[in-house]
Amino acid sequence: MNPKYNESPFFYHRRKTREVKVGNVGIGGENPIRIQSMITSNTRDTDASIIQIQALENIGSEIVRLTVPSQADADNLPNIRKRMKELGLKVPLVADIHFTPQVALKCVEWVEKVRINPGNFADKKKFDIIEYTDREYEEELERIEEVFTPLVLRAKELGVAMRIGTNHGSLSDRIMNRFGDTPLGMVESALEFIRIAEHNNYKDIVVSMKASNPQVMVQAYRLLVSRFYELSMDYPLHLGVTEAGDGKDGRIKSAMGIGALLEDGLGDTIRVSLTEDAVAEIPVARELVKKYNDLYMKSLGKESTTYQEFRDPYAYSRFYSKELMLGETGLGDKHPVRVETEFPFFGLESVAEIQSANAKGVQTSKQNEIVFFDFKDELALTAAASLKRKNQIPNPIGFTLSDELAMQYDSLAEEIFGLQKWVVSPFLFFDATNPDSIEWNQFFDFVGNYAKDKRAVEFCLEANQISSVNHILNECRKRKIQNISFSLAVPDLLETRKLAYALKDSDYPICLCGTFATEEEALYTCSIHFGGLLLDGIGDSLRIRLLDKDHTATLSLSYDILQATRFRLTKTEYISCPSCGRTMFDLQSTTAKIKAYTSHLKGVKIAVMGCIVNGPGEMADADFGYVGAGIGKVHLYKGKEIVVKGISEIEATERLIDLIKANGMWVDP
Repeated sequence: MNPKYNESPFFYHRRKTREVKVGNVGIGGENPIRIQSMITSNTRDTDASIIQIQALENIGSEIVRLTVPSQADADNLPNIRKRMKELGLKVPLVADIHFTPQVALKCVEWVEKVRINPGNFADKKKFDIIEYTDREYEEELERIEEVFTPLVLRAKELGVAMRIGTNHGSLSDRIMNRFGDTPLGMVESALEFIRIAEHNNYKDIVVSMKASNPQVMVQAYRLLVSRFYELSMDYPLHLGVTEAGDGKDGRIKSAMGIGALLEDGLGDTIRVSLTEDAVAEIPVARELVKKYNDLYMKSLGKESTTYQEFRDPYAYSRFYSKELMLGETGLGDKHPVRVETEFPFFGLESVAEIQSANAKGVQTSKQNEIVFFDFKDELALTAAASLKRKNQIPNPIGFTLSDELAMQYDSLAEEIFGLQKWVVSPFLFFDATNPDSIEWNQFFDFVGNYAKDKRAVEFCLEANQISSVNHILNECRKRKIQNISFSLAVPDLLETRKLAYALKDSDYPICLCGTFATEEEALYTCSIHFGGLLLDGIGDSLRIRLLDKDHTATLSLSYDILQATRFRLTKTEYISCPSCGRTMFDLQSTTAKIKAYTSHLKGVKIAVMGCIVNGPGEMADADFGYVGAGIGKVHLYKGKEIVVKGISEIEATERLIDLIKANGMWVDP
């Protein structure tokens, strides 16, 4: 397999693609990353559709999608276009098609782009197990070509673009039997349709690889682009985490999957799928693309022989680090990714804050995690010593120092902290360009004295100091300092990959840390950079700090990020779609109702889907599913198996709870 999925995993390069025009909006090429959304109204309802299209255009959605599930919906597209013209609405429209090739042929006359799902455009999904011979498989492809070609030719004739949008939850039985429920299956599903289009000399194509699990989504897009490199294809990418959910969790998942790929230089248009009003998606999308559109087509570095790929970017494998013990709390090795809590310490007035840390979960519900204090001066150290003697500081603990306080008050620090952890930025003490300098040796002599009795030291570096890692390791070896870890002072996915590369042969743990002015800044930055690194298997602990904020907000964010990666499930996991015209019930209120009854079920995964397009497939990633089956009707699933059919929406939530109980996964609130 071609290991290349971008120009470099260590430097930012936006992938060069062909331009695909959607009306007057260009995707790919020299264009900025476009943002788009989808209306949730029934396409047969002209007034409701126009209200939502207008709202999305006004808030800045550059492309608007609507679902067209039937001929009646397609027949109303002329009315929608007429009203748009009367109101001066110019945003390009995309028709979303599933199961109905003939409806697609009607839609292509009235929209600027058609989205087809290769998993169900010409195939049916029944979860059948069929063994295909090579000849039988070829015959199926010939059948698909016969069904798909008329749409390709008409789109080509009219200058209408197309998105070939693979969804992890709706791969066809044919693909599932040949490739499995895998990123490879997602990629091959799309390539089958791309080859048919190219056979007809049609290339106005955008491609997507969506999944509700950011891990699967990221791997699928990378694998797709690696195949594009092999096949000399340059199609733009539409990025999205499907069924991301609502609120903070939906934003974290979306930022994690979309942002990690944008950091890799991949992506030409994005859609954030939230179980909220469609207009709520646009500010989130704008926040995600802002940095990369500011960079525009710039590259922020060039490939060098210093850094070479050391991961398998297409499959998860944790970057191994040796065990580092902080009292009874372990980092690295087989331990889970730890959550560290850091908050300012200004003296005796912080007693209440320290006690609050205990009460709010640092030692109780968040067992065996780590509390850090940021000491600013001698007063803070003295106050901490007093609190330690009174047993008012929780364990295990660590401390950070921004100047030479540790070296000035080492005996006091020793009294306070015992077998704990010191986060130090050695390059704040001196210019480390000369590792033979007196200052360098004095510093490491002190570190060696501190690190006796297995106390740990974390070296917090600036990005431009990664080249000094070998010098630090050599000094530690000379003094037999073994309990060390590393971090970068500023969150940066690409730079942290360089740090991991520098440590790949020494196996020391890596802490992902950062300090932020606002919760919103922390949410997006940490979801993109820390989340993306965790998906790569890099990172043994998280330490997120908000300036002048209650530290419990950072605890929540840390655990929410780990929840989104599926590495530590500390609450109920919800997979819920953003609703569209196919949804037969109010998805937002239904999701809220189900959450109200089930949000205490730690680690249980529940999917809430508006219809069967992706529902059954995504059930495979959920423990239980609540899927719309018609007006006021619901199917209940266990995994991907229907266990209750066509029940009334009124009783569906209660029956879902009964199903969870019957499978031994219910606990009382």
